[in-house]
Amino acid sequence: MNQLYRGWRFLQDRIFGTLAAVTLFCATLLAVIEIFRRYLFGQTFYWGQDAVTYFLIAATFLYFGTAQAQRTHLAVTVLPEWLMRSGRVRFAFAVRAAASLLGALFALAFIWWGLPAAERTMRIGRMTESMIIPLWPFQYVLLVGIASLGVTLLFQFYRDFLLALTGRDPFPWDTPHDDFEL
Repeated sequence: MNQLYRGWRFLQDRIFGTLAAVTLFCATLLAVIEIFRRYLFGQTFYWGQDAVTYFLIAATFLYFGTAQAQRTHLAVTVLPEWLMRSGRVRFAFAVRAAASLLGALFALAFIWWGLPAAERTMRIGRMTESMIIPLWPFQYVLLVGIASLGVTLLFQFYRDFLLALTGRDPFPWDTPHDDFEL
């Protein structure tokens, strides 16, 4: 399981993370070019706003799993933190494990219903407002991002479940899970 998790983190951090960063950089560069074109030359690419918007969103989608792996994704941590501070550390990890499992189930449901929607968008040829960029690639990127998030949540469920049950961290080499010791 340790090797599988290391491979997953490499895929997320090095491949998805780098791809998200390059996409974000290119979208930002296009936005800056559009600003100069608009104010210096009085013209823009009519598809520029769509491209910037959708590529920024795609970069965000790709980074979902990486952010979750670093536990920097959006999370409500009031209950686990309160439990840890009050000395019920194992129960806090059990709560986090349950939240991770629910998140993974949500990701599975999202993909279950999102895949037919993306296929339908591709089949009918739906485009952005500029009518030059197809929408389906962005929907598939969203599904990849949610799938990445779901797999990460499953690994976190495994980690937090073992921490709650045995007090043993299966991935001690990874970023510290908390400032609390069991």
